[in-house]
Amino acid sequence: MSAGDLHFNDLPFELVCEIFDYLPLPDIKNASIVCRRWNAIIFSEVYIHRFRLQVNLDHSLPVLKQMAQLLEASDREYYSVVLRANLGSPLTEARLRIVKLMIRLLAYRSESLYFNMADFRIESCISERLLRGRKLQVIDTRAKYIPLGMGLKESMLAAICEYAADLVDLVIAEMNINNPKALVPLSSLKHLKLLLISDYYPYVKPPEPPIHLPNLENLSLIKVTDESCHYFRVDNLKRFFIHSTGTDAPRTMDFITQNITRVNRLCLHFTARSIQADVIFGWLDRFPNLLALELAGVALPVDVLKHLSPANRLQKLIFVSCQLEAIQLDGLGEKLTHLRQLCFDGCSLFHRQSGFHPVHYDDIEELRQILPCCRVMLDYD
Repeated sequence: MSAGDLHFNDLPFELVCEIFDYLPLPDIKNASIVCRRWNAIIFSEVYIHRFRLQVNLDHSLPVLKQMAQLLEASDREYYSVVLRANLGSPLTEARLRIVKLMIRLLAYRSESLYFNMADFRIESCISERLLRGRKLQVIDTRAKYIPLGMGLKESMLAAICEYAADLVDLVIAEMNINNPKALVPLSSLKHLKLLLISDYYPYVKPPEPPIHLPNLENLSLIKVTDESCHYFRVDNLKRFFIHSTGTDAPRTMDFITQNITRVNRLCLHFTARSIQADVIFGWLDRFPNLLALELAGVALPVDVLKHLSPANRLQKLIFVSCQLEAIQLDGLGEKLTHLRQLCFDGCSLFHRQSGFHPVHYDDIEELRQILPCCRVMLDYD
């Protein structure tokens, strides 16, 4: 086919949509009256979902009320919504009404949501493929780190819990708040199975867990205080991950075991090498169903297993970014009789003449001979 035979209308639907995306909205309107095919593409349900809506929340009260009425009456859906506001001005009912309306449109029928509190950004995801879908973001036009921003964060989270009743997966990143009541609305998400929270710093232990998530299977708390463990009542939890900011291992394990003991996979990440790892193994008898342990960021003396009960059922043991005094830990074969997988991920081993070096294949060869029924591996195996 020669170049003279090609025509714009010969392009497939998806490629035409990509080209139209480069046009501003007024030009999109003009393009819609060029021909019937362009009109059909631009007003198709698939392309309308690609539109981006920008709303300025700094308008006067009458204008905001009119905008809210127009948005509530419209059945149009938007792929991306940007709300521009000066977060130093009062959080009026009219502004909050529009924010909640946009969250309702975004969260409707969503199974997975990502909420970055630092950026005031909410994104829906296609849970099967973990792809980002629709997006809502509030952009601060003037001030930042103003008390209003904190109130807006909590209001946005409350709106998510109100309108996303069928939510299955929820990620709340960069909370940076210590209000113990901020997460209480999560109890309304009865179908939630996966919850990840980062940067949550409550310093008060509640008398009873205020957040009840009966179907939650996977809970991850990243960069949190130990007290955060007490805010969740999770009867069917299978995996618990915590990256604690604390430096007292007995205190951390005490807080965990008071509320979370039925898991079969436990992931404990610390940032202080002074953590007493042997104490952690001594607490594992409080987890009767535990089959897998992931331990990160601690120093491992040769007798780290001295407090581990021989009755444990551990089948999988993963060390992440740990410093080992010796590769062959005392009692490894005798106390871990059910072990089927032992992994060293980014760990270092102490050598008397040269200090710590990354664990290599030669280092674990001896373990493979001692544990013939166990798969001993490095992170890049």
